[in-house]
Amino acid sequence: MCGHCGSQQDLPAALEYLELLSEASSSCPTCSTPLSNSRLEGHPLLCCPRCFGMLIEMNRFAAVIEAVRAHEGGSRTALPRRQNPGERFLDCPACRQPMVGHLYAGPGNVVIDTCEPCLVNWLDPGELRRIAVAPDWPRSV
Repeated sequence: MCGHCGSQQDLPAALEYLELLSEASSSCPTCSTPLSNSRLEGHPLLCCPRCFGMLIEMNRFAAVIEAVRAHEGGSRTALPRRQNPGERFLDCPACRQPMVGHLYAGPGNVVIDTCEPCLVNWLDPGELRRIAVAPDWPRSV
């Protein structure tokens, strides 16, 4: 159960292929734990070692999603959204300014938090996997 929103948590995505490397200077915007410099299939990101939320640079976002999709075989699942934009407010771990919560335009039916000045997206625990296993993602030909 999520301590922040009270919802049932999905298993954190990509734990088998997520490397937690070293403690970063910024903290998790949801649980205040120091974030960890991490890699997912070679793609750098920041990850909370406690709640597994992830801070991903916008220019790496699509590649990280594709890396998770490559490992997430099987059926595609659409899950109901857990929150709506504006229900909570997070500060960016990088600049400490408010992030903007918005519906992710791609699959997964999730609200992500974005810091435009820092060019980063925050994904709550399980949201990366929700995006990766959503049924309406475009397949490469």
